[in-house]
Amino acid sequence: MTKRLDVCLTLLLTKGLEARILDHLLQHPVWVGPFTVQHVEGHGDPAGITSAYEQVRGRADWLRIEILMDSSHVTELLDELRTVLPSPAVAWWLSPVLDSGSLA
Repeated sequence: MTKRLDVCLTLLLTKGLEARILDHLLQHPVWVGPFTVQHVEGHGDPAGITSAYEQVRGRADWLRIEILMDSSHVTELLDELRTVLPSPAVAWWLSPVLDSGSLA
C-alpha cells in the first residue's frame, strides 16, 4: 500500500538545527514521506538575524524542509518536534497537495 500524500508540511529553521531535525525526520518513516531540503535566505524579521555577518547582509541563512505526508500524521509529527526541539527558531506551515506522482 502506498502512502497518501495529501499535504506538504514546510519547516523553516536556522541552519544550526539542521542535523537534529533531519535525524528526527528520518526516524519516523511512517509519518514522514519524501522531503526536500533547501538552503534559503530569510528576510523580514530583524530579530531573526542574529549573527553580525547576517546583519551586514540584511538577511539570515535558513533551511527550508518540504515534507510530503499524510495529513493524519501532521499533528503527531509537530507534537513530537515540539517535545524534542522546542524552539522559536522553527516556523511551519501546511499546504494542500492536490495531486502527486511520478512520470514513470
